[in-house]
Amino acid sequence: MPTLTPPGPHAALDLGSSRIRATLPARDVLVDRPSAVGGPAPAGRATRASRARPIEHGMVTDAGACTRLTRLTLLEADPERELREVLLAVPAAASGAQADRAAAAVRAAAGRPVRTMEAPLAAAIGAGIDPADPRPRLILDIGAGIVEAAVIMRGRVHAARSIQYLPEHRAGHSLPRLPEHVRGQIATGIRHMLTDLPVPLRRTARGGGLLLTGGGARLPSLPGRLTAEMGITIAIARDPARATIRGLARTCRSPETWRLTRT
Repeated sequence: MPTLTPPGPHAALDLGSSRIRATLPARDVLVDRPSAVGGPAPAGRATRASRARPIEHGMVTDAGACTRLTRLTLLEADPERELREVLLAVPAAASGAQADRAAAAVRAAAGRPVRTMEAPLAAAIGAGIDPADPRPRLILDIGAGIVEAAVIMRGRVHAARSIQYLPEHRAGHSLPRLPEHVRGQIATGIRHMLTDLPVPLRRTARGGGLLLTGGGARLPSLPGRLTAEMGITIAIARDPARATIRGLARTCRSPETWRLTRT
């Protein structure tokens, strides 16, 4: 007989390089913890950093450690192990193999089916953008180790550009510093992305402004710099660091938006 999917709640999961966030929207539960896990180093992984941080640039680099970290996080969110399914955010830059690797690590942790959604789309939904809106919207999602610019339209990522980097951590500061060379690449990347759009869509996207999400959205001077370099209106999402997990949670609650996810 086929295995029946448990009728319990859906979970949403955002695997960030710095923080891992999980929520059970039906129960209003949110777990937010560092993306670090202890334990012995896997064969061939000699450094402490590679043992402790299984997610780099938003991508899973140590599947075993990611599974352990995810299992701890999901158990904290759902001690009774009643989950039905997990919705996972993956970077727009992730290849099919990288998305499959992340989904497999989460599936091993949860023992449940896993669906995925591109992180910029989830962040846009979490920031209040209607996924059914036919107008193109510009999103800049600034995470620890990866920055993704995307054009969101009709419930999908229409175009995207990604920058991967090593965050600069400073003593006494809660936010990692965005290296200067990355700041310099952002406006250029967005311009190139817009150039690939048909002219009418390009104008509409620019006219709608640029929405910042992710933990780096509140970095000092960045919005002003982008405004000066691009001549575009900048808005910062409410609680931008949690925009992605909010968008995943809303997707779990909405049958229409759920259709935008992938197996």
